[in-house]
Amino acid sequence: MNLINTILGIPLGFIIYFAYRIIGNYGLAILVFAVIVKIVLSPVNIITHKNSISFLKLQPSLNILKRRYSGDRERINEEQYNLFQKEKYNPFVGIIPLLIQLFLVIGMLQVMYHPLQHMLHLDQSVIDILVQTTLNLYGIHGNGGDQLLVIEAVQHPENISMFQSTLAGFQNSKSILQLLEHTDLSFLNLNLGEVPSLYKLSLVLIIPLLSGITSLLFCFIQNVYSPGALGQSKGTNLGLTIFTVIFSIYFTFVTPAGVGLYWIAGNILGIAVVIILNLLYNPKKLAGEALEKIKASHKTPAQLQEERNRNKALSIREKLDAAKFRAAKKQLVFYALSSGQYKFYKNIIEYLLEHSGIIIHYLTNDPDDAVFRLNNERLIPYYASQKKTISLMLKMDTDIMATTVPDLQSYHMKRSVIRDDIEYIYIPHESASTHLTARETVFDHFNTIFCVGPHWVAEIRKREELAALPHKKLVKVGYGLYDQLVASYAALPQKSNNRPKILIAPSWQGDNILELCIDNMLKALIGRGFTIIVRPHPQYIRMFPEQMETLTSRYSDYTINNEITFELNFSDNNSIFSSDILITDWSGIAFEFSFCTLKPCIFINTPMKVMNPNYEKYNLEVLDISLRDKVGVSINIEDIANTGKTVEHLLTEKNTFSERIEKIVSQYIYHPGKSGEAGGMYITKQLLNKDSDKDL
Repeated sequence: MNLINTILGIPLGFIIYFAYRIIGNYGLAILVFAVIVKIVLSPVNIITHKNSISFLKLQPSLNILKRRYSGDRERINEEQYNLFQKEKYNPFVGIIPLLIQLFLVIGMLQVMYHPLQHMLHLDQSVIDILVQTTLNLYGIHGNGGDQLLVIEAVQHPENISMFQSTLAGFQNSKSILQLLEHTDLSFLNLNLGEVPSLYKLSLVLIIPLLSGITSLLFCFIQNVYSPGALGQSKGTNLGLTIFTVIFSIYFTFVTPAGVGLYWIAGNILGIAVVIILNLLYNPKKLAGEALEKIKASHKTPAQLQEERNRNKALSIREKLDAAKFRAAKKQLVFYALSSGQYKFYKNIIEYLLEHSGIIIHYLTNDPDDAVFRLNNERLIPYYASQKKTISLMLKMDTDIMATTVPDLQSYHMKRSVIRDDIEYIYIPHESASTHLTARETVFDHFNTIFCVGPHWVAEIRKREELAALPHKKLVKVGYGLYDQLVASYAALPQKSNNRPKILIAPSWQGDNILELCIDNMLKALIGRGFTIIVRPHPQYIRMFPEQMETLTSRYSDYTINNEITFELNFSDNNSIFSSDILITDWSGIAFEFSFCTLKPCIFINTPMKVMNPNYEKYNLEVLDISLRDKVGVSINIEDIANTGKTVEHLLTEKNTFSERIEKIVSQYIYHPGKSGEAGGMYITKQLLNKDSDKDL
């Protein structure tokens, strides 16, 4: 504590000492000190305020990052750092005023508790003997307020003779006692050296009261004008307000009233600072667009209550399902993150249900998964959140666990710790290459990979070679979703559209069509006699509903006359089947569309989605890149105005592309139309072998 007193108390003590000597009033000296502090800190406050506005502008982008990379904390931190660097935002600037204020308050405590040193500038030897005499007088041990007690004791006339004797050995003892007797720590009849207490009724109790009131007013003004508060929800601001007011009252109940006076002055001056900074740099003007996005993302009290009720019901349901899942005797488990992933398992599951007696246990993180509406006693669905999935996975007891969710042994999906003989099978959810748009390690911990085509075999074997990994079982299965699309497309009546139908289906990665060039693209297509369908990725709609609402509202006039349709319901694939041309960026839907319908695509060259920075080391063809100009044509963003002309050109060359695409399909897809059979037969065989091993 002596070190803190030396570092903080002495410098601040000199400021208050000089103010006290000039003004002659202890309370006014504290108020003057508070004003000086605010003036000196004004450049820091300006920098912090502007930095907070910068953060306010970044907040919508940060929310997008958190949604886009949900669950990948490392990637979120990396992208957030890059964003801060790009926009020159320093998150640590906001901490500076808090640290300064903390040091000032600690320094003020030292000044208040050591008035003999900081206010009267007595020698330490004199202070020591005065403190010891006072402690002996009252029969107590030392505490933080010993020097305040000395002033109180000296100012009692009956104690003067004792202190005269104590200081008899000092040449200036008389002047010291006079100085102590005339030291006035009062302000407006309040003893600023006294610590307020509910057990002792006195005027200083008004200090905690005023501290609470001024803190409440400061928080109110801050919530209205401060950029930091504007970027937070009302619930968060209310919680911080309650905490601040309670802390302010408590703090001024356990410290001398002089510190409380400084705290009150800081609150009042803080209100003025917030208002002045708002006039100079108004966040509502400088970051108005960001504030609108932030406001739109905040949930209403009714929505929050509805969410709490739903979460409570889901928690009960999850507990019951998890108990049933653990108790079940399992051979085969399928795991899905969402309802949309069932389509990747559909062909295999249907084959197993029709050609075997295997009971399938289906674990999903989606409480509204369509699998719950399927009526088959041998397909048993269970709901569990991703958090609960961690424990279920760690204690998994089954022979085979199949999933299309990558990154086994990362995030929430771990291998079982109670069985080391489980066969983990990866089922594909895209048909292009594996070594560009997926993290390099995503398949490392699977035992078996169901391969789409020969390119998967080559890419995975190359990964094993580069990383010195043991060989996995690579099963030639094909692509279930492709089989489903082809079958559905063949069942539809083949008819020409009266007006060419153009489907815009972007990916949900960062810098996609919707984020970079959708307006310019639509401008290039509108008025050319096309029917335009915008089909965002389901993940994009889930993560960015506000952006979609803004986009649909902006083109409402075109939706009325049916020139533009925004397809936000993904219950069927009619738009994919019926479209003449598909426009995308790096979405795998392009190959699904072209492989299924044998129609061409237009690829917009947005920034390439590279999840594996080492993909060039593989020295293998990347289908995501090489097939772009085989199943269609590519357009750079700066040439987006030519989209309409490119569409018209492709419409005249459809037959040429049809023949070319048909050859590509035969080259890159295993077992067209029979992937369910290939995958189902493999699983059946493996389970039979495991049963045989158990019998032995």
